[in-house]
Amino acid sequence: MTHDPMYTEGGIAAFRCFKASAGCLHSIAASFTWQPGDLEADAIPTFANTSGFWGFKTLPEATYQEGAGDDRVFALTEHWGKIVEHEKGLRSQFAEIMAFIEPVRPTQRAAFAQIRQALAPNFPGVPMIHQRGIAAKIQELGLVTLPKAAPYPLMQWLAPGGKLVWASETIGLPDTVENAGRFEMLPAAVSYPDETHPADQRLRKVRYEDAGGDRYVFWELVGVEESDALALVRPAEGSIYRHRVQ
Repeated sequence: MTHDPMYTEGGIAAFRCFKASAGCLHSIAASFTWQPGDLEADAIPTFANTSGFWGFKTLPEATYQEGAGDDRVFALTEHWGKIVEHEKGLRSQFAEIMAFIEPVRPTQRAAFAQIRQALAPNFPGVPMIHQRGIAAKIQELGLVTLPKAAPYPLMQWLAPGGKLVWASETIGLPDTVENAGRFEMLPAAVSYPDETHPADQRLRKVRYEDAGGDRYVFWELVGVEESDALALVRPAEGSIYRHRVQ
């Protein structure tokens, strides 16, 4: 997974889940009504904003995250232009609904029969495919899929006032944080042989070993009784590999 928005003229395949109402399709997490054909986002997606058309990398992930209701509509979507990739999905500058996916749960199938009739006048060129036909449809359209990616590594950042905070590597602190541009990303403590930071003696190492035997090294500020790094290890284990002792 790259840390910078990528650009593609070709199509990236993804999966969406919609709310259906009166023959229209609405985003679940945003106030937006999807139309047939090419759609362009209100702004180019970047890591500093939430713009762009979201798509999950796999249908099971879309089903798990948003597909609990019987009135949900699943679709194969194409994404292109400027794209920001996330662990389980992506946001794109352009998108289009390429096919509706037939639900398999009996209650969803019953509801979808009526929903599909209402959608037909607004989406006349969008075919219906069975889940077994997804791979063939993606190949037919010349699309590519993106694999699930590792989460962005978390790093320790030093605030102008001397406080340690956690934020993603490269992306850094969101613009909503005061003086976000003045925060300094610290190299992983595990990469230094000495017990204190060579440029800031207030920073010293603290060590942690989890139940599985993995060992980590973090920075802590002298005078701080308990490091918040230790509380972070379990919920963020997949994104703190930069700090693991090899």
